[in-house]
Amino acid sequence: MTYLILKNLHLATIVVTLTLFLLRGFWMMADSPRLQARWVRVVPHINDTLLLASGIGLAVMIQQYPLVHGWLTAKLFALI
Repeated sequence: MTYLILKNLHLATIVVTLTLFLLRGFWMMADSPRLQARWVRVVPHINDTLLLASGIGLAVMIQQYPLVHGWLTAKLFALI
């Protein structure tokens, strides 16, 4: 049960990250004043923190660790 909640949180934060990235990119190209809104500067950081925390939680829960498993090592280096 905890695994499914964590997995769904991780997937949801991925969708939110991509959506916000595209939205901010569109606003930047349109030179929109919406980019200056406080929530636009704060929400991505909160979401990305949840994304990272849920990813770490999933890795620990399924006992997959960086530098041991190649796919997780690649994701870690991509994050850095």
